[in-house]
Amino acid sequence: MAHANILDIEQEDYEYLQSLCRCRTIQAQIVDRAKILIYKAQGESNAAIAQRIDVNVNTVKLCLKKFKEGGVDLALYDRPRPGHPIEITDDAVAWIVDLACQRPADLGYSQELWTLKNLHQHIQKNAQEVGFPRLATITKPMVQKILRRSEIKPFKIKYYCEKRDPEFEQKMHDVLLVYKQISLQFNEDGSIIVPEDGIVVHTVSCDEKPGIQAIATTGDDLRPTADTGCVYRDAEYKRLGTLSLLAGIDLLTGEAIPLVSESHKSSDFINLLKKLDNKYPEGDVIRIICDNHSAHKSKETKNYLATCPEGRFVFVFTPTHGSWLNMIESFFSKMTKQMLKGIRVKSKEELADRIYLYFEEVNREPVVYHWTYKMDEISQDEAVKAGIKSNAN
Repeated sequence: MAHANILDIEQEDYEYLQSLCRCRTIQAQIVDRAKILIYKAQGESNAAIAQRIDVNVNTVKLCLKKFKEGGVDLALYDRPRPGHPIEITDDAVAWIVDLACQRPADLGYSQELWTLKNLHQHIQKNAQEVGFPRLATITKPMVQKILRRSEIKPFKIKYYCEKRDPEFEQKMHDVLLVYKQISLQFNEDGSIIVPEDGIVVHTVSCDEKPGIQAIATTGDDLRPTADTGCVYRDAEYKRLGTLSLLAGIDLLTGEAIPLVSESHKSSDFINLLKKLDNKYPEGDVIRIICDNHSAHKSKETKNYLATCPEGRFVFVFTPTHGSWLNMIESFFSKMTKQMLKGIRVKSKEELADRIYLYFEEVNREPVVYHWTYKMDEISQDEAVKAGIKSNAN
């Protein structure tokens, strides 16, 4: 028995067709054509589709033929016949697109982004006044079609990070240089090479994760059973406060060093530095990769560093809006997914204990992080000649 060919429709087009089928103000013929494409994408035969929506099988074939020739729009909407007047002019389309690109709040609305419904209503309400009377009766699917053709999506947000640091490239280069130097501290077997003078450079990727919420349940969780299959939890909860996590990852060994505190101040960062100072042998260099948080450059922090032997701590700062260059960000992301997601505790003390326990578990089988992005731009000779340096201001 032959199987019906499945129509290949992109997900965005498929969702658009579904929205047309739900619309109550669109022509029935367009809804039928949308259903033809949907059912064909689901693998139904032409005859079955024709019977399902009560149309002639030739209507189904014509719709599919037009789709193959020109995509969704051609399959749904008839081409204007010769001599047929253009109902919506290019100027009217340009006005719609211009509206869609504006911020609704600047036009007197409360919302930040348009919805199709609100944009449609605004167009109908103001069309007569601006000289496009035809748009007073435009349908929502037609507005959606115009936006699709113009590749305008005023209902979505995509985030970006602007490079506001004038020295971004140089500071990024400094961080990548450190990662290249770290790679040279391993031999072919993956063992750490100890220099002839015995002084080892320990590079620690540091950052803070403030505002970790301690949340308690108001009732016991119901564990999975053969019938339920998942955890059931009372939707009500109780906030117990927050904790801050300061942590570092030794990029030579993969060991993670935590410090949980109630606050997020210079004194907390100093306590982490003291912890690192006690951890590594005297005479070794502790190189810190961190962001530009005020606690890292405060007067209190500088006063503490002044009490340490010269060269004990070396700081390399990531550029502003460049924290993604710090490898501990990957660790925090992993920690959130593995341990913090959905966590419930009875006290902040329990939250702190479980955070420390997580670090103990990680350190039983530490993972050495290796940076790869743009490493081919840093030569071995440059890394060797650069030596140990800080980009601190």
